Amino acid sequence: MARRGLNNVVREKHFRNGQESWKLETKDGSPVPAFDLFCEKNAEYSFRTQKRYAEVVSRFIDYLYEARVFDQSVSPTYLNAVVEAYPILLRDGSEVTASRVRKSGSDLWLADVAARLNWTPLAAKSFDNTIAAVNRFLRLSESLAREVAEKAVLLGVGPKDGYTALIKALDGTATLSRHEVGAMKQHSMFGNVAKFVPKGILRPRGLRSPGTSSTSARRILDFPQEALPALIAAAETWRDKCLWLLLAATGIRISEALNLHLEDIDAEAQKVYVFDPNGRRAQLGDNDPNRMRFKGREMACTYFIPDLRRDFFYALQQYLNLEFVPCYRHGEPAYLFQYVEPARRGWPLVDASHSALAQSFKAALRSANIAVPKEGKDWVLHSLRHMYGVYMVNDFPVDPEQDQFGLALVEVQMMMGHKSIRSTAHYARSKQRRLEAKLAASDQAMLGMSIDELKALPIFNIRLSDGAND
Repeated sequence: MARRGLNNVVREKHFRNGQESWKLETKDGSPVPAFDLFCEKNAEYSFRTQKRYAEVVSRFIDYLYEARVFDQSVSPTYLNAVVEAYPILLRDGSEVTASRVRKSGSDLWLADVAARLNWTPLAAKSFDNTIAAVNRFLRLSESLAREVAEKAVLLGVGPKDGYTALIKALDGTATLSRHEVGAMKQHSMFGNVAKFVPKGILRPRGLRSPGTSSTSARRILDFPQEALPALIAAAETWRDKCLWLLLAATGIRISEALNLHLEDIDAEAQKVYVFDPNGRRAQLGDNDPNRMRFKGREMACTYFIPDLRRDFFYALQQYLNLEFVPCYRHGEPAYLFQYVEPARRGWPLVDASHSALAQSFKAALRSANIAVPKEGKDWVLHSLRHMYGVYMVNDFPVDPEQDQFGLALVEVQMMMGHKSIRSTAHYARSKQRRLEAKLAASDQAMLGMSIDELKALPIFNIRLSDGAND
C-alpha cells in the first residue's frame, strides 16, 4: 500500500512560545534540533504554510535516515547521489523508481530505499512548495553547521577541515555534555548534506508545469455518484464514513470539515454550520494561528444533497456513540473529527497531513474495486467536493416535471464558497449527462421504465440505517 508515513523519525505536535508547532525525534527518542529550529524560523508564515513545510522537511529527513547518509563511513560520492536522487524519487514515486533502478543494475541502494519508503509520486503542482521548504531547511542547516564548526574550534574539540572530520572528533570529546555533542553532530551532518547542493535542489526534468498542463489534466474530476455507496460501505471506521459523507453531501472543503466543532452541528435540525475562523477569535485568542485557510464562504449554513442528509446524520450518530472521545481539556475546542487509531485516539484530526487522510480513502477505493478515472489519475478526497458541485449544477431537481435540473451557477458559487464564478462553471456538464449516467447505472429491470420514471430515480442509495454497514 502506497503511503507517506515516516519510517525513522516521529513528528509530533508541540507548542512553542504559546503557538502550535511541531518537533521531530528519531525512533530511539533523540531530538532533531535542526528541525525544531526550522519550525521556529517559520513562525512568521501562515499556519497552513508552517504545517506544509513541517511535513515536507520531516519526510526529507526521513529519506536521509533511510539512505543512511549519517553513517560515518558514507563517501562524498554516495552522499551526492542521495541528494540528486531525492527529487527524482519525489517525481516518480517508489514503485517506478525501484523498478527502473533494478532493471539498470546500478544504484541498487536507491531501489531498496524507495521500496522501504513506499512513496507515491508527488503532484506536479506541489513541487514548488516542496522544493522551497527543503531548500530553506538546507540553507538553515548550512548556517548551523558553520556555527558548530566555529564553536568547536574555539573549544578546541574539533579540526578545521570539514564537517565529516568534525563529526568524528566530537565522538571523542568529554568537554561538552551528551546533549550538546548530539546537537553539534547533527547540525554538522545536515550541513554536510547541504554542502552538495549549494544552489538548492531543483525541479527534476520531465515534470509538467502546473501552468502549462493540458485541458484534460485541468478538467475537474468529480467522484462518480453511482460509486459513492460502495465507497462508504468499504470505509473501515464510522469516522471515515461520516467525514466522506459530509464532503459529498455538503461540498465543504476538507479543511472546513476538519475544523468543525461539535457545537457547529445541529443534530435536531439536521444542519451543519461552517464558520470563518476569524469569528472564533473570542474563543481561541488573538494569538492563535488560523488552522484553516478560509476562502470567503458567504453562507455559514451548508446545504445537503437531500438523499445523503439522512445517511450522514446516521453515520454521525454511530461515530459519536462508538468512536468519539469526549474532550475534557480545559480551554480546548471540541473538534468533531478525531483520530480513532489507538496511538492518538481522541486527538483532533485537524493536524493530520493530506497524505495521512488519503490512506484510508485509497484503501476503501481498492476494497470497493472502484475504477480509476479514464484520465489515469487517482480519486482524491477533494473529488467528493467536485461531485457535489456537479450534482448541484446539473442534477439538483428544481422542477422534475418540467425537466428542470440544476441550480444557477451564482447560487452554487455561494453555497460552495467560491471566490470566482469561473470555478463553479467548471462543474457544468451536457444536458444528456444526467440521463446517461442513470441509464449506465440501471440494471435490466429498470430498462422497462418510462423516461419520466427514470428521471425521478434517486441517484444515491446508501441506506446506512438499514443495518448494512453496522
